[in-house]
Amino acid sequence: MVAAAFRKRRKYSCALGVLLLVASGAYFLFPVPTLAIIHLDGERQESVAAIPVTAGSWFTIQYIHSVDRLPIHETFLVDDEYGLLLSEFRFIALGAGMGDGGGDIVFDGRWTVVENIRKELTSFHLRVSSITEQTLLIGDREIKLAEIAPESGLLKFEIRRGSRAYLMLRGGG
Repeated sequence: MVAAAFRKRRKYSCALGVLLLVASGAYFLFPVPTLAIIHLDGERQESVAAIPVTAGSWFTIQYIHSVDRLPIHETFLVDDEYGLLLSEFRFIALGAGMGDGGGDIVFDGRWTVVENIRKELTSFHLRVSSITEQTLLIGDREIKLAEIAPESGLLKFEIRRGSRAYLMLRGGG
């Protein structure tokens, strides 16, 4: 009687173990959307960051305008199809080369905010400069771009799909 109960318990334990093994494998190997930051160097491309994202998540790139030396914040949204939308940008003074992003303009007393832009992007490029102090804010992370790419390096930002295991190996998860 005791032996039969032990075999039954062992059978359920093995089934539970296999189920947990399959679930953890799926968790670590199933592709998840990530914000991929790629350093472009001629023909060479090197991934410098891969940060998990979800539809509806956002990130901001803050920098100091190279001419007027005032801060600018550009906010991007990950849309439902895992594309990028320029959602908002804010500035104290409109600087050279900033262009017209469309959207609704609001002045909050210090900042001019252009919101509801919704400009669709598959990717965008950014030239790294320590002078402009470019910083990526995403979730609770703050990443100084000059620390992950060389001076004057060209970075490409896009949404990609990759496994959590790959992200952990790359240090992005």
